[in-house]
Amino acid sequence: MNKHIAVTGATGFVGQHLLCQLISKGYKVTALTRRPQKPIENVHWILGDFESASSLRELVQDADVVINVAGLVKAPNLDDFQKANSIAVDALMNAIKSANKIPYFIQISSLTAREPTISDYARSKFDGEEKVKNNNLNLNWTILRPPGIYGPKDTETLKIFNLIKWHLALFPANRHHRVSWIHVFDLVKAITFLIESNDHFSQIIEIDDGHEKGYSHEEFFKISSDIMGISPLKITLPQCLLRFIGHTNDILGHIVDYVPMVSVKKTNELCHSNWVVDKTKTIKGSEWRAEYDLQKGLKETLDWYKNN
Repeated sequence: MNKHIAVTGATGFVGQHLLCQLISKGYKVTALTRRPQKPIENVHWILGDFESASSLRELVQDADVVINVAGLVKAPNLDDFQKANSIAVDALMNAIKSANKIPYFIQISSLTAREPTISDYARSKFDGEEKVKNNNLNLNWTILRPPGIYGPKDTETLKIFNLIKWHLALFPANRHHRVSWIHVFDLVKAITFLIESNDHFSQIIEIDDGHEKGYSHEEFFKISSDIMGISPLKITLPQCLLRFIGHTNDILGHIVDYVPMVSVKKTNELCHSNWVVDKTKTIKGSEWRAEYDLQKGLKETLDWYKNN
């Protein structure tokens, strides 16, 4: 494995796990970071961000593969989402123009991108995909749309476990709405599989843990609560109530200058009836298969939280 991989978002939840996976596979990695990082063997940190053209040029200069993991999942408005999830792709493309070689480009998007009108986040992820698809650099690309991602170091899953600890299971809009999930370990293994594959160029890929038709909200909470040995009170929150909470969060966030995860537009994502991956768009062949179903993955994740 002598390929040179350039990575953005390497200090985030998915990026940290991807970095470990790439190192374990023997790749030479160049990674963008806003803050100084501890030295890691075979990793060259580039200090900068998407507004630093010189940092981006250094990042991609000799890269065989560029993996864009960076992005925002919460922001106060569409402009901020676009800056992180779409305009940033343009900045990377501009940097690649002056690179020594044209790399293979892997864009880590989101399943929400297939519903761009549903929220500002979904719109920005869709627009980021369009930047990749319509590039004028003649580069090979793959867009990977993960569904719900969980695993060690994920603070959002911890919130669900804490909710169950309080003996509550809250279903957004309808307990029967369905969502696909993937463990972060399986996700990063899929990304490294794509690095060595020539069969997925110019494709949008959707992957999950292989569970047919995903999981209903009720199934997700049942698996989680069974693992914890708790029988929670089950409550379905109507969309109108969630929108009220979102509006309240937006107002309070504006007053005290913070960005809430549950905004009024985020409730559109939470209440969507079907976030199940399209099986016709999954990775071809049998060389990659998810190792974690929700039962195994959530148990190991809960054990990690307890130990850390």
